[in-house]
Amino acid sequence: MAVRILAITVSIGTALGVIGATLGTPAEVSEVKAAPAAAPAAEISLASWSGPARTQENPEGLVPSVPSNFPGAALAPVGAVAVFAPWVKKAGALCSEITPAVVASLYSTRSGFQYGPGAEVSEEGGRGPGRFTTAAWTAYGKDGDGDGKMDIFGVADPVMTTGYRLCELVKQAQSWQQSGEVQGDTVELALAAYDVGPEAVRAAHGVPQDQAAAPFVAQVTSLQDSFALMLAPFNYNNLAAAVGGVVQAGLKFLGLPYVWGGGNINGPSMGGFDCSGLTSYAIHAATGITLPRTSETQWGVGVEIPLDQAQPGDLLFGNWQAGGPGHVAIYVGNGQMLHAPTFGDVVKVGPIFAGMKARRVI
Repeated sequence: MAVRILAITVSIGTALGVIGATLGTPAEVSEVKAAPAAAPAAEISLASWSGPARTQENPEGLVPSVPSNFPGAALAPVGAVAVFAPWVKKAGALCSEITPAVVASLYSTRSGFQYGPGAEVSEEGGRGPGRFTTAAWTAYGKDGDGDGKMDIFGVADPVMTTGYRLCELVKQAQSWQQSGEVQGDTVELALAAYDVGPEAVRAAHGVPQDQAAAPFVAQVTSLQDSFALMLAPFNYNNLAAAVGGVVQAGLKFLGLPYVWGGGNINGPSMGGFDCSGLTSYAIHAATGITLPRTSETQWGVGVEIPLDQAQPGDLLFGNWQAGGPGHVAIYVGNGQMLHAPTFGDVVKVGPIFAGMKARRVI
């Protein structure tokens, strides 16, 4: 079921706060219970975006589409793995040789995951997160999210374009390898061709060592293992299908910003979710059960179970204070939870915090 989000507004203050996020292992954080002191923030309406935020139905699950002018777009690498992961996974499934880790490593090397109109332009005039020149985008650009246009500054279209192009170059490299025209690793040859063009690779009979292609290939290759680990928690579509409603409902909003007081049983509000807003939505969407609105009051629903007996869809509570738990999340299995952590972060999957307790509400 495609999700329609209507009349949502996003605080610029919240969007700018995203700049403090990191891509490392999250430390335990608490959901702030009072809005931070700040001057009244201007607001951006989704009406000024390229249509409302959407999710798109596809055979592998629901994948969020990220418009190029999504709040905080120019503040990459904020939430980069969360925002790029769904499309990196799709692009990395187009052919067996090009994995999601290869695509993610390329985007880290190429642009540091910067996207949106405010992203830097390369010396060659490359724009957007894929650093495509006008000529390259005209030749190879794809409408990756099926919205009827090609957005060079967004996430979906450039990432899918990269996936398709790399797979084409793999086939080209394999053909030249078979004829003895080039030597070397197939993926490295495709990456070199992606960087400096196929004919340069053919002329050099492999990865050109006297051009920028060699360090580019070396950098992308060196990052693959790290990005494979970073992407592991976001390989969620098969997991969502396996564990059913509650997890799947929440995963549809992977990458949406944390907003204090955001979200309810109808979905995100003010442009995002806080921790209990996300659990309220996911539980209601999957079961019709309406939870109380805060983490403290949600602790009173259902029954506590040992943490080692938690099943996907159970709620996890942490950051214990005098009034009860200050944070709530959804267990997704394998020691991972889905949650909206805190200011400056996004809805994401990460490891369970120390000291958490589990509760079964359905």
